[in-house]
Amino acid sequence: MTQKKILIQDRVVARLKKELEPIIKEEAEARRLWTVGYKKYNLAVEKLNNRRKKGLTTDVSTGETTNLTVKILWETLDGWTQKSQALTKRRDDARRAMEEKKQEIFEQEKLLREILHEHQIQMQQIDGIVEKTFILNEGVVVSLETMDKYLAANIFPQLHEKGTQKAIENSTSTKKVVIMTNSINIMDVAKVQEASSLITAFFDRIAPKSEIPSQDETVTMLSDLVKELLDVKIRVKAGPNLSKFLGLQLNEQKFPELRKAQQLLSSATNYSRSGLYVRLFTRATKNEKWQPVRQS
Repeated sequence: MTQKKILIQDRVVARLKKELEPIIKEEAEARRLWTVGYKKYNLAVEKLNNRRKKGLTTDVSTGETTNLTVKILWETLDGWTQKSQALTKRRDDARRAMEEKKQEIFEQEKLLREILHEHQIQMQQIDGIVEKTFILNEGVVVSLETMDKYLAANIFPQLHEKGTQKAIENSTSTKKVVIMTNSINIMDVAKVQEASSLITAFFDRIAPKSEIPSQDETVTMLSDLVKELLDVKIRVKAGPNLSKFLGLQLNEQKFPELRKAQQLLSSATNYSRSGLYVRLFTRATKNEKWQPVRQS
């Protein structure tokens, strides 16, 4: 906003200075014309005085001007007073206009300086804010890097390789660090597709052209379970349904396809850690409830 005000004020000052230029020229032209006229006046006075001494200005018998040159000299003298007054007024009017315009420029330049000063203060404040933010951010980054190195060297190794959570308390049981992990399930696509084919073959074998009999609870349960287990891309969804399916005690003679599918899915599933992190808790005494500590 301040920059826009500076731009506008700059244009105002530039416009006023532009308006001053023809006024300066007008004042200078009035002075030039007066100077030229005054020189002509003085020259005419000098010539007429010389002619008077020689008796060449008028005819003694008639009292008229002797020639055209003398007439022009007299006209120069006679018209100078009026012309001088007009040129002097023209000059003075231009000077007044100049002073008014200069005063207006001075006021607008003063306002511009005030806006620039205000802008400078604002920029100093902004520079301070930006610099302080960078300094604080640098401190945060350094602190986080220091904490990450400490956690990696001293805290995370305490969590068992296959564990998902571990709590470490201080001696007074008032502070607690909980080590936690995120995990992802990686599925072997080839084994999943083979298992899916076996499950499909099982249903084709027991009911190739009809709906699964509702009276057969085992088959109905398997049907519902498998429908939940497989998504539209024939990718197995790791979760409760997969665990439930793998935990079924199936007779290999009666359900050979499903038994083989269990084996494939069991070997296709691999749980992997995606990241370790900590949560901090505190309490005044060991008999009180743990309260989470803000960490960011």
